[in-house]
Amino acid sequence: MPLTTTALKKSLEHGDHLRSGIATARPSPDSKDAGHRILFLDLENAAANGVRRELEEMGHKTAWIGLASEERAGLVFQPDLIVINPEASIGNRHAFIALLDKEQFSGTLTLLRPSVHFRDAIALAEQSGIDHVDWLDAPYSAQDIVDRLAHIARQPHDGDTGDRHFLSWLIQQGRLLPNLTHEFHEKRSLHDDGIAGYETLTRLRNRPSLNPEHIFAPSTILSLEVAATSLAVEAAARLLAALEVEGRPVPIAVNCSAAVLAHPDFLAAMPILLRRHNVAPGMLGIELTEISYSGLDGRLLENMRELGTMGIPISLDDFGKGATNFDRISDLPVSEVKIDRKIFQKCRKGEFPPSLLKEIIDYCRSRSIGTVIEGIETADDLVLAKSLGADCGQGFYWGKPVPIESIVPRHGA
Repeated sequence: MPLTTTALKKSLEHGDHLRSGIATARPSPDSKDAGHRILFLDLENAAANGVRRELEEMGHKTAWIGLASEERAGLVFQPDLIVINPEASIGNRHAFIALLDKEQFSGTLTLLRPSVHFRDAIALAEQSGIDHVDWLDAPYSAQDIVDRLAHIARQPHDGDTGDRHFLSWLIQQGRLLPNLTHEFHEKRSLHDDGIAGYETLTRLRNRPSLNPEHIFAPSTILSLEVAATSLAVEAAARLLAALEVEGRPVPIAVNCSAAVLAHPDFLAAMPILLRRHNVAPGMLGIELTEISYSGLDGRLLENMRELGTMGIPISLDDFGKGATNFDRISDLPVSEVKIDRKIFQKCRKGEFPPSLLKEIIDYCRSRSIGTVIEGIETADDLVLAKSLGADCGQGFYWGKPVPIESIVPRHGA
C-alpha cells in the first residue's frame, strides 16, 4: 500500500528530529556508547563493505545479509539497529519486515533513501507495527551510523550465543560456504624485514570480525570444514598466481585443523588443486592449528608425510597455546613452528622467561626447523623478537590482514 503524504511527513519529521539531536551528541569510538550490534540488509560493494569495516574497528559488531535464506540468521544476530536498503531486494525486504513484525523486533529499523521503493518500505514497516522506524540518506558513512547509535539503546543479549546461532542458520540453509571470503596476513623476515610469506585467513563475509577458528564451532559436519579449507587453498593459489605475474612470489600458508588434515578427502583434493593452479613445490604450505591437535594419530602422521612428498611444507601453528613440549616438534614432520602471540606477549611483560622462549627457538634451529614469532605489535616487540633469534615475525606492527586486492591491486582488473 503506498505511503500517504501524512505518514511520509511524519516519518521524515521523526528522522529530522533524530538528526537535530545528533548534532550535539557525536560519541567517540571509545565512549560508553560503542559496542552496538548492527545488521545491514544492503548491497555488497566496496563502499558498504568499507563502512562495515570501519564500524568493526570502532568496537561495534556488524552483520550483513543478502538473501532471503539468510533472514533468520540476521535476526538471531540480535541487532540493536537494522539498516535496510530497499533497493537490495524487494522480495527480501518485504519478507524480512514481516519477520521482524512476527518476532516483535524491539530495536530500531532504519531505511535508506533515495530509493524508488523507499515509500513502500516505510509504509510496510509502519503497518507491521514496528515501534522504531526512521530513515537515513544514502550513500552513508560509518560516522552517519555512529551518530544515530547515540540515541539507540543496546538490547540485552548474549553476543556469543547470537554468533553461534547466526552461523548455525547459515549452515542449515547451505549459505556458509558462499559467504566465506579470505584475507592474507604477511609474515616478515626478522633478518632483512622483507615479506617472507602470507597466511590465509578465512573470514565470514557477513560477519567480518568473527574469529576464523570459531567459524566452524557450531558445526560438527567435518565435510563442510574440509570444503572450506579447500576454498582457502584455492584463494591462496590465486594470490600465488597474482604475485607470480608481478614477479614477487612468496610462499602462502593455509590454516588447517588436525581433523581436516587427517581426512582422506582433503588429501585426495590437494594434488588436484596444486595441478589446477600450477603451484610450484614449497610455495603453498599448511599451518596445523595446535589447538585442535589432541595427540599423534596414525592417519594424521601418514597424511602429513604424504603432503611432504607433494612439496607442501607444514607449520605447527600456535605453539604454546596447548600443552607445550618439545615432543610435539620432534614427533611431527614440520618445517616451521609458529610461537603463539600470547606466549610472546607474556615474555614481553616478564611473565614468561625469555630464556625459555630462546631455548625453544634454538632447539628448532638445531633440527633445521624455522621459527615465527606471532603477536609483534610495536617497535619494542620487534627488538625483543630479533633478540630471541627467531627467523620471522608476524603481527599488527606491519599491518592487519587484507584482501587480495590490497596486495595485488590489479587482481581481477
